[in-house]
Amino acid sequence: MGMRFYRATSRENALQRDRRRLLTALLALPTVPAWGGPMMSSAVELDIASDGDNLAFIPNRLSCVTGANVRLRLHHTGRIIDDPHDWVLLKPGMENAFLAAADKQQDDKMVIPPHDRNMVVAATPLCARGKTVKVNFIAPAPGNYPFVCSVPGHGETMHGTLAVTVKPK
Repeated sequence: MGMRFYRATSRENALQRDRRRLLTALLALPTVPAWGGPMMSSAVELDIASDGDNLAFIPNRLSCVTGANVRLRLHHTGRIIDDPHDWVLLKPGMENAFLAAADKQQDDKMVIPPHDRNMVVAATPLCARGKTVKVNFIAPAPGNYPFVCSVPGHGETMHGTLAVTVKPK
């Protein structure tokens, strides 16, 4: 006795196709954890630049929501000054201590000394004149976070604030 093969009817084929479509649609929906908030955070792109040859950031105030996937781009717009710049996001209350340590830094190739990393939330690499550098980070808890340029002597005027807000409900 030979094997018999089962041949699906057109109705069964239609049901299988509908099940696949439903499963695909369900997998495309965003997942919501038990506490009700979204599991995936929003993406935010922030752009900041040096203010020509002035030692300042433009803009000097940025904002995003807590938990956002932040992609920050720093562009060095200087034409005369050849010093590199960077963008260093600090924990609240750390600006004075960080700048005091940065101003004593002897190695102009090192952005953040290892003993100061505990003050830092995120930082770009050094950026040469006319270039752009990037950093990706997750926005911290709500609050106002200072940012500075860590190149010795720059942070006193190259500074600003990242305002991290609560996610809207």
